[in-house]
Amino acid sequence: ILCFFAQFTFTFVIFSLIPTLPIYLSRLGSKEVEIGVLIGSSAVASLVLRPFVGRALLKIPEKRFMIIGALFFASASIAYIFAPPFWPFLIVSVLQGIGFALFTTASFTLIAKISSGAHMGQSLSYFMLAFTISSALAPPMAMFLINHFSFIFLFLICLGLSLCSLFITHQ
Repeated sequence: ILCFFAQFTFTFVIFSLIPTLPIYLSRLGSKEVEIGVLIGSSAVASLVLRPFVGRALLKIPEKRFMIIGALFFASASIAYIFAPPFWPFLIVSVLQGIGFALFTTASFTLIAKISSGAHMGQSLSYFMLAFTISSALAPPMAMFLINHFSFIFLFLICLGLSLCSLFITHQ
């Protein structure tokens, strides 16, 4: 249950940023190609790192990766306020992708490890609801925040959610 809520708050951040970062970058004057590279760099970093994280999880406990991933996310959430496009923002985006790979790969591994063989599919299915629910709720909430408050407020909310995920993971 704790891993579910840690994953929920963690993925809420990414699903809040996916639809709003392109708008943020556009308002800062970035071109469409730059926006595509900056947003895609996070996913590419996550994709490239996952096999290495999986191999390292054979020796290192899952919670350590989850904690490091949440710290990367918290750092990225605050850094988005200060990182101007292009290169500084690209670095922050890659670090966020690394954090995503660390946290999500470790959390899935943890759920698979603690689930009994007879209920592993059921456990993983319930765990996947963290992604599904956050992907349904986060984008409209993030759009509400940027339309009624500001991007800085959104980034601070993302920081808070990343820290919540970190706190839950420590339990």
